[in-house]
Amino acid sequence: MKVLLIGCGLTSTITAYLLRTRIPNIHLTLWDKARGPGGRTSVRRGPNGTFVDLGAQFISTDASTLSKYSAIYEPLISTKTLAPMNCKIEGISESHHKQHFIAPSGANSLVKYFLNNASIDCIKFERRVCAITPTGKVTCICGNEELFDLIVITAPAPQILQMDCPMSQTIRYELEKVTYSTRFTYNMFYEKPVLKTEWDVKFLDDETFRYVSIENRKREQYNLPDCVVFHTTKEFGQKHIKGTTESMFQMLNNKVNKLFPEWPLPTTCNVHKWLYSQVTTPYSNSPGCVLLNESIPILAGGDSFTQSTFNGCIESALQICETIEHYES
Repeated sequence: MKVLLIGCGLTSTITAYLLRTRIPNIHLTLWDKARGPGGRTSVRRGPNGTFVDLGAQFISTDASTLSKYSAIYEPLISTKTLAPMNCKIEGISESHHKQHFIAPSGANSLVKYFLNNASIDCIKFERRVCAITPTGKVTCICGNEELFDLIVITAPAPQILQMDCPMSQTIRYELEKVTYSTRFTYNMFYEKPVLKTEWDVKFLDDETFRYVSIENRKREQYNLPDCVVFHTTKEFGQKHIKGTTESMFQMLNNKVNKLFPEWPLPTTCNVHKWLYSQVTTPYSNSPGCVLLNESIPILAGGDSFTQSTFNGCIESALQICETIEHYES
């Protein structure tokens, strides 16, 4: 069976990882429109080798979920791809049952772990899919065409709707109801550790920013140069949804200076925009995945069909795998 996975974020790569163990002889191809792996676990690198997590910041889970998804969590923890979050957090709503984990090498190392252990037969980046036919022919904007036996799309629902893809009017209507928040990140890089705060990570009560992390300290790398990421609120993102990274830079820069006037000027700073940051209204009943087309199975999965958490991505990947196993048998 020749399977195409569209997207190179968590759901897609966990799916590939699980499929390789469950159906060893499956032929896996992965395409993504970006220049490299990661999706919403991407990082931004500074001039001195430091980096900030642009999307996923840390993973919160509990003992029962760790046990339920042990096939995913155990190898990540044993290889130190995931590690307990021991930094000082201020302003978080704490639950006694919650455990927090960080990725010491960056959130994109989670995606890379699954990629490296899935033995994917063919990976192509800068492949933006524009059309899929009911017979399994997939066409990219660049003109490439290829036939597949089964196709999995893990992009956010609004991006699935941008593709020319067969689906019923009922499913299209349900996909149109899925909504996402928009966020900007403001990223700062210093030449050395210079920031004096009582916290390493802080949840803010502010109309512009919801969250700030001194990223090297989040990872307990206190001797490395400070690098900081701010995440805007959902409300700010919605208000400025048409804004670009260039047009928002000065506004965000001014707000950081107002909130932390004592901080020295960084060596460099920049802005990143997540048009589709986190799902706010998931697909009806959160099924994990949906079958768009039956003749050649076309599946849609990802956080649109669960929730925008690591566990939500695992849940979707498991549902996708179960559906593929049904067709394989």
